[in-house]
Amino acid sequence: MGNVLVLHGFTSHPVLTLGPLPEALRRSGYTVLQPALPGHGTRPEDLAGVRWEDWYRVALEAYRSLPQPRAVVGLSMGGLLAAKLAAEEPTEALVALVPALGFVDRLAPFAPYLSWLIRRGKGTNSVLDPERRRNNPNYPYFPTKAFVEVLELARLVPGYLPRVKAPALVLQARHDSTVAEAAVRRYYELLGSASKEHKVYDSEHDLLLDSKADEVAADVAAWLLRVLPPQNRA
Repeated sequence: MGNVLVLHGFTSHPVLTLGPLPEALRRSGYTVLQPALPGHGTRPEDLAGVRWEDWYRVALEAYRSLPQPRAVVGLSMGGLLAAKLAAEEPTEALVALVPALGFVDRLAPFAPYLSWLIRRGKGTNSVLDPERRRNNPNYPYFPTKAFVEVLELARLVPGYLPRVKAPALVLQARHDSTVAEAAVRRYYELLGSASKEHKVYDSEHDLLLDSKADEVAADVAAWLLRVLPPQNRA
């Protein structure tokens, strides 16, 4: 049986933001684990005081609880955590959806210096479809100091990516207003994987909430079936 860890993003609801993907993976025969990272799934204020190491600690504990063979899938910030896991732990496959290696907002790099003045940031419009946007389960705002932790993680991840040797799939959103297109391409190009693929979808940042969610989930499941087929399907 193949095992998959699925990691949500910054301010994401740990279950709802992953849309149809976990169930698509389970239908394909995988055991799926989707932990809530510290500060998520409750209220935005609970992100205060959380460090990126806290997110990684929970992700690592969850990953190590899964028997091998195993794969890791990460959305946005989860894609950064997934890269570190794949670089440091036995991993058969890595999937990164819109990995948050850099941001569209030009003020984002200055968050460490502005956090004392601007105490909280506003969530982005991460869903293109108007009806789906109204049901967006993500936090509408976040403590600026918590976002600084995302920046610190993003600063470190380029050092991990060349150490990733597992097959990798990197997905990008054409209309992403959160993560910069060049950042996703850089993530892909830095990967040390001999086998890696890059796909672009007509979507906003939250690929698993927007109108292409079912297509994205099906594509991820199909790709994993090729590189890590569950034993009962091999």
